[in-house]
Amino acid sequence: MPTLVVGPSWVGDMIMAHGLISYLKAKRPDDPIHLLAPAWSINVASRMVEIDHVIELPFDHGELKLRERWAFARRLKASRYHRAFILPNSLKSALIPAMARIPRRIGWRGEYRYKLLTDVRILRESRFPRMIDRYMALGFPANLALSANQLPEAPGYPKLSTDKESQARLVDCHGLNTRKLIAICHGAEFGPSKKWPLDRYSKLASRLLEDGNQIALLGSPNDESDAEIIVQKVPAELHGNLKVLTGLTSIPEVIDVIAMAQTVVTNDSGLMHVAAATGRPLVALFGPTSPLHTPPLSRSAVILNSESGDITDISVEEVFDELSSQMQLKI
Repeated sequence: MPTLVVGPSWVGDMIMAHGLISYLKAKRPDDPIHLLAPAWSINVASRMVEIDHVIELPFDHGELKLRERWAFARRLKASRYHRAFILPNSLKSALIPAMARIPRRIGWRGEYRYKLLTDVRILRESRFPRMIDRYMALGFPANLALSANQLPEAPGYPKLSTDKESQARLVDCHGLNTRKLIAICHGAEFGPSKKWPLDRYSKLASRLLEDGNQIALLGSPNDESDAEIIVQKVPAELHGNLKVLTGLTSIPEVIDVIAMAQTVVTNDSGLMHVAAATGRPLVALFGPTSPLHTPPLSRSAVILNSESGDITDISVEEVFDELSSQMQLKI
């Protein structure tokens, strides 16, 4: 019988859910795993080979629409799910599995949803500092998952698959030289304090271009104006190898571009987790946020963390030196 996983909304959190998803598939390889999530995180989940079917949540953030949720839940009921793992802590995320009368509904306590879950866990954050461990714990009985270091099995590193045909199209369309490609992901959600200054990104890009590398700027449409500023500050004679893909690629295409890069530099963002999950050498820049909660999970990731909490304390020289070291990795 199939299992339903109600996935998180954010790209990075969806990648953190891979530990639980891969564990569930390994334990019951013949049981299909269906994932229910908003469109933007489904685009990530579609690159997880353990997921058999993705279902787009047809409601915008904040929408209740109880009648529509009832109708949607009735359609889900036909799949005869025997259990649901509800990863977000919101009330709305637990409504549809309850309305679909899935017999086992497992999740952490949150937003007055006691009666919507059949297996309610109480999260003590100090015992589970990492998001990936919080999700993984839901896969075990509560008495076997009292803290991250007591989990019967530790989560593996998240992994995203790539599409070779898509990669070939992207190389042709954008003129990418994968032997010299460095991806710069300059965006981050939740405010400018998580973003390394744009003038430093431009100085870093200029140095890398002068050394004969090719740069791809990646991000969402929200990052386009910042990409323009970076480009303006890079000397014009270096623009030939500066590829601005910001806002031009879908999430699956971004995954495919990052997977072709020799190395990647990012802020603490969803694309940081994409780079880690594709196994690329990575330099991740942290300022006010803690890398203890959602670190890039990869053996080839290096974290530069400002001790003061101010990301502007990280210098261009530090990042350049770490990237140079990362480019020596053979992965």
